[in-house]
Amino acid sequence: MDGRQTWWDPFEELHRIHDRMERMFGAWGQMGTEKMHGMEVPGVDVQEHDNDIIVTADMPGLTKDEIKLDVTADNVLEISGEKKAEKEQKEHEGFVRHERSYTGYYRAVRLPAPVDKTKAKATYNNGVLSITLPMTRKPEGKKSEIPIS
Repeated sequence: MDGRQTWWDPFEELHRIHDRMERMFGAWGQMGTEKMHGMEVPGVDVQEHDNDIIVTADMPGLTKDEIKLDVTADNVLEISGEKKAEKEQKEHEGFVRHERSYTGYYRAVRLPAPVDKTKAKATYNNGVLSITLPMTRKPEGKKSEIPIS
């Protein structure tokens, strides 16, 4: 040792843990459309364009009425949807086959900047959901001189 003391910084440790969690869940979130606990995880693209954040998600087989979008207080876009289907097929000798299926979709995306939820717009065409979220700017603090007495 060189005689200098090193101090343990709990905030630095929390920062390292946070980075590891982001890498772990970030990699999981980038898997694309995969099954997870009976849910589809749609693949998404997130882009900044001018003053907007544009999120594009692949959600094939749904109608726009089966999709729900929310932006949480901590600036996370939640995309969810569900598709239910029933199929009945008559077989021989009075036997009827009745099948039900359910597909759920869920994806949470942390947005890179604060957005104005009230001005957000979304379109859905041919299985592709496109969401435009206008960015808001935090009020810039005005420089003010502090008098010295």
